[in-house]
Amino acid sequence: MEPKLRPFKDIAVEIRSRWPYYVSDWVDGFTDKKVLAAGVFIFFANIAPAITFAFYLDDETKSAVGVSEVLLSTAISGAIYAVLSGQPLVIIGVTGPTSIFTVTMDAVARSIGVSFLPFYSWTILWSALMHLILAVVGACTLVRIVTRFSCEIFGALIAVVYLLNGGREILREFSEGTFETGLLSLLFALITLWLSMQLGAARHWHFLRSWMRALIADYAIPISVTLATVVSVVIPRVNHAGLSRLNVPSDKPFLTTTNGRSWIVELDAIPIWGVFAALIPGFILTILFYFDHNVSSLLSQRPENNLLKPSTYNWDFFVVGLTMIPCAILGIPPCNGLIPQAPLHVRALAKIRQKPSVHHPNRHVEVWERVQEQRVSNLMQALLTFIALIPPVLGIVGSIPRAVLAGLFLAMGFASFVGNQFAQRIALFFADPAHARLVFSHLHAVPFSACAKLTAVQLVFLAGTLGVTESGNAAALSFPLFIAALVPIRYYVLGIFIPERYLEILDADDGREFITDVEGTGRGRSGSHSVERELGPGTGMEGIGMGGGFHPRPSNEDEDDMVEEIEVNVVEELDPNQSSEGFVPKNVVHRGHAFHADVSEMARVDEKGQAEKVGRSTSDITVGGGHEKLVQMPEF
Repeated sequence: MEPKLRPFKDIAVEIRSRWPYYVSDWVDGFTDKKVLAAGVFIFFANIAPAITFAFYLDDETKSAVGVSEVLLSTAISGAIYAVLSGQPLVIIGVTGPTSIFTVTMDAVARSIGVSFLPFYSWTILWSALMHLILAVVGACTLVRIVTRFSCEIFGALIAVVYLLNGGREILREFSEGTFETGLLSLLFALITLWLSMQLGAARHWHFLRSWMRALIADYAIPISVTLATVVSVVIPRVNHAGLSRLNVPSDKPFLTTTNGRSWIVELDAIPIWGVFAALIPGFILTILFYFDHNVSSLLSQRPENNLLKPSTYNWDFFVVGLTMIPCAILGIPPCNGLIPQAPLHVRALAKIRQKPSVHHPNRHVEVWERVQEQRVSNLMQALLTFIALIPPVLGIVGSIPRAVLAGLFLAMGFASFVGNQFAQRIALFFADPAHARLVFSHLHAVPFSACAKLTAVQLVFLAGTLGVTESGNAAALSFPLFIAALVPIRYYVLGIFIPERYLEILDADDGREFITDVEGTGRGRSGSHSVERELGPGTGMEGIGMGGGFHPRPSNEDEDDMVEEIEVNVVEELDPNQSSEGFVPKNVVHRGHAFHADVSEMARVDEKGQAEKVGRSTSDITVGGGHEKLVQMPEF
């Protein structure tokens, strides 16, 4: 059923359903030791990216927005959200897209001849009003129509922007400093990148205890930044080499702005036409937050997380609008849901049991038993962020070399590509056809031409959106509009070039949703039965440690282990030269995101959808107590 708008009703239902749990949200925060650990963990997971974005904003806005402003926004918005939201497990903060938007706003304000901060504040105020209106009419219900097609392009855009920002900062050191300083900056950026990757991969090490490896991987980015900064300070020749460091008001009184301005923005410092002109970027900011925040909420409340308390998407979006009001008054960036911090906060609060695999007794799978749903850890990380604004603590932050944060940008950029099927499908253009389909088992049911067409379309939109984002003029503000336009393009345009049956496979939330039916119900994974499998690919969190660290995706062997939880090996291999066409079980009934295979014969599907028998492969296994017939797609 297509989602429908129900003004006032949806948000009222959400409030009534969540209100009975409000007291328990606080009480439950003091009944499990996981809460304290999760609060500290998510603070460290959040603080390093926040400082990275702050350094970018400080540089691009001439210190109008810097470390003080970003940290204060994170603290105030996080505290309000922890107290008032319906789903306090979602962590909000200043994101990469918000930073890009803020920098573009500064350029637009200069181009039209108005003061940046008043224009920026009016933009946030207009956007806050639009947030409240959208939430009241129940617009967040429509976020369910957003598919992987749009999310992959959005994720790739942010990844590329991170890489460009890191590269630009390194080049800046060469142009503004000496050649030796530039080389030293490049070295520290690469050291930070290397440390983030190596420490983030600690879970795959073959030494140390498992809990120690997990701890290192969880805090890979804070450890990397700390180690690189310590080296830059304790070695005299490096310390006196003239490395650029962060600009923070550490020698000024508590809660001082980066450039020394007053905290309260003079909203009447721009003409009346400027006030109404801010409506346009306010609308664009609303679109950006609608997309970004709701995707973060969806990832945090996936069915696999086994949350018991009801979700409140519209009310949460309403609260985000409320948090934007003090941000506008103070002239600080607004906050919305963070990826991957929000989903990882949920994981940090989860009780996850290792259970022997049904099909591989010597291997284990993760089973999420419950999540400690409460508000304390979210409020705790907001208060810790506020403490970070104390001058002595800010002084420590100010000792971080800008080259280290450039390396952190590079690490975040590469991490954003890991698990992005769009980026991985690009490799199909360069891979050996005999092995190309090993990337995704579910792509065996799709002709290579369909994969190529979809990937080419995504590349075109990525290039166009990136070009607009990097234009440096007023047009750059429109990049969220390009992202929003991807939704109708997916539903009404792509089907002209690519058959819908292939789009449903390529655009599914996870290729492993294409599993066979249990007891002939046609439910697939979304049915009442459960299929045990590890959390990883498809969650949007691959390649990013729980503390924001970078670690590589599991090896092919590990990935095969996860796939084998729901699939069996093929009996007969087919001619690898048939790699330009897809293979599916004959007489397969496609029902939403499930395949019902009731016979064992394999069939080849050509470009026109015609099938012919080419082999046999069957297996009966028991999954979750139900009798299930599975057919493994042949590999190329």
